[in-house]
Amino acid sequence: MTIIEKIKIAKNTEITGKLISNIIQKWGKNPIDRFEKLEGYYQGEHDILNRTVPDGKPNNKLVINYAKLITINATSYFLGIPVTYESDKNDFLQKVFEILDDNVEEDVNFEHGKYMSISGVSYELIYADENANVRFKKLDCKTIIPVYSDDINEELILVIRHYETEDIVNNKKIDKADVYTDTEIIEFESSNGAYTETFRSDHYFGDVPVVEYLNNEERLGDFEIVLSLIDAYNKAQSDTANDFEEFTDAYLALTGMEGTEPEDIDELKEKRVLLVPENGKADWLIKTINDTATENYKSRLQDDTHRISQVPDLTDEKFAGNVSGEAMKYKLWGLEQITATKERKFKTALIKRIRLITNFLNIKGSQYDYNDINLKFHRNIPKNLLELVSTVKDLSGIVSEKTQLSLLPFIDDVDAEMKRKENEKKEFLSKDPYQQLGSNSGGNE
Repeated sequence: MTIIEKIKIAKNTEITGKLISNIIQKWGKNPIDRFEKLEGYYQGEHDILNRTVPDGKPNNKLVINYAKLITINATSYFLGIPVTYESDKNDFLQKVFEILDDNVEEDVNFEHGKYMSISGVSYELIYADENANVRFKKLDCKTIIPVYSDDINEELILVIRHYETEDIVNNKKIDKADVYTDTEIIEFESSNGAYTETFRSDHYFGDVPVVEYLNNEERLGDFEIVLSLIDAYNKAQSDTANDFEEFTDAYLALTGMEGTEPEDIDELKEKRVLLVPENGKADWLIKTINDTATENYKSRLQDDTHRISQVPDLTDEKFAGNVSGEAMKYKLWGLEQITATKERKFKTALIKRIRLITNFLNIKGSQYDYNDINLKFHRNIPKNLLELVSTVKDLSGIVSEKTQLSLLPFIDDVDAEMKRKENEKKEFLSKDPYQQLGSNSGGNE
């Protein structure tokens, strides 16, 4: 499957209808076809469904959706536990939390992770609604054309959202292109292939208000490199079903019974009794199936699919039981490598989201710094809690209490937990004033 090259233009290029038309033509339909195929595979629309065979032959079309299995396992491992945010600037953090909560950030993040896994990339538009509230929304990657600078930095300098709308009143379809730059939003409409500007407005996010969520530098989906293995496994399973169907439709060969009439065959079917003469013989003509070789072949396809994609089947029995943390790391080594890449790319995207939000807040008079917010990712794997608690205890005196508590998966808000501990301590001391006295005097009365 062809990976699409980046479109690049010189900085400060004038945004005109001709430029937009040329970019759309250069982008072409190949990226859209690729996205549609990958999304189709995730949804179960595999090539096996288009297979044809000669008339009269069984043609089972079985879809074993490894594409969806790989995406769900990879995304759940990566973002099944939501990203958390930390900052010493509580006022700033609270402002950001309000915006994130209003936009159902955890759900949006997971959808980005899922479509990164499917298509290799996901896009998000950040905008201000009619009440000047910051909003962000995942965009359909089939409608997006990113454009970069042609210098060494390859900065994202504009994004085109190319889509079609329908004027129901006039029963007319309209070809539209919305262009987002670092300062403006420019709307174009097409008439006979020529794009004309219809509206232009400023925005106040301080950068192109579209965030790219990359799965990796190559923009490959997680199952894209094993599409041929998925197709081969679907074919093997379908052919196995065909073989068994042909087995049930086997022919009965009668030897030395040339005088058999059609009514004799009907009586045989009804009474299920066959009288064979002395020199006669009756045998089923069936296809010999080498079941062992077939199952070994399919097992190799399954193993190769997981090995090459590096996404294991987490429901497999080898992941069951109270496995130690170190043992689990070895089992998930491949998945951890691709997840580490996802995390770096996702973190870059989230930092841009926070930066755009911060720029907008500062326009209203604040003086926040987006660098004051730290992001923390968590792996969604079964935890050996006894082993983990023991590790946390061993860290006492080595790292801060906040760091220790952050290692425990059942604590969502470390600051709130520390505050609860402090309140419990104060409440206990208020009920037992001698406890405070005793602790200050070394326990002597």
